[in-house]
Amino acid sequence: MSGELRPTVRRRVLGTNLRRLREEKGLHLEDAARELSCHAAKVSRIESGRSGIRQLDLRVLLDLYGVQEPATREGWLALARESRRRRWWRVLEDKLPQEFQDLVGLEDEVAECRGFQPGIIPGLFQTEAYATAVIKEGSPGPLDEEQQTKLQVRLERQRALTRTEPAPLNVWMILGEAALRQQIGGPAVLREQLLHVVKTAQLPNVTVQVLPFTAGACHGGPYPFLIYAFPPPASLEVVLLENFASHAYLETKEDTERLGHAFDHLRASALSPLDSEKLITEIANQLPRT
Repeated sequence: MSGELRPTVRRRVLGTNLRRLREEKGLHLEDAARELSCHAAKVSRIESGRSGIRQLDLRVLLDLYGVQEPATREGWLALARESRRRRWWRVLEDKLPQEFQDLVGLEDEVAECRGFQPGIIPGLFQTEAYATAVIKEGSPGPLDEEQQTKLQVRLERQRALTRTEPAPLNVWMILGEAALRQQIGGPAVLREQLLHVVKTAQLPNVTVQVLPFTAGACHGGPYPFLIYAFPPPASLEVVLLENFASHAYLETKEDTERLGHAFDHLRASALSPLDSEKLITEIANQLPRT
């Protein structure tokens, strides 16, 4: 799926949902192609995200599929316009691994992110010092050029939390207690990082909960995951599973529902946001400032 994500995520989401509308009406590719006076192969490329779609053609398809409500139609048209917008991180794509590009592309496109990170503070919340230590992976010396680019992009990604256009990314993150105690970068770096998490959690679009050690085993196991949700009119969710060597993207209804249930179970087992803030602050205050 990563190759498909790269052109623009919204283009792929737009195509996926246009296919859904067509199938709900019981129409075939040939029916849509006839309305657009084109070959069925062109409609197929649009639906797969390999090609964009003109606003005029989109209006024709919306008429064909019975989408008449003005606000809903405008949502579709806005989705098409956004699919053609060049992203800020494209100028760095020759310096970034493909998997990192896919992740940045997702966060630049989606409206909501829910996730669980048992052992590390997630990138959206990382301070520069903590992110540097994570990217260095314990190796000595300064960051090389690729690592510097990763750091630059990781910090730039965080603007999604406070952006104004589109609306700020809504984030609900559950952190394992181990993530609060693993001294990545050393005690002082971790202290600064934990206090930054507390500050970030004050944003109206950010919720942070901690899954304490005392919670025991939980549904879904101790594995990190992120669930990304796209804004209306799209109904697509994408799950990101990360491991040491690679990323895996899941988008079937079965997979997104399964991980959605796991998130709900973790959320119910975790401390409340207020108690989580208290625990994070308590752990931070136990660490030296320098």
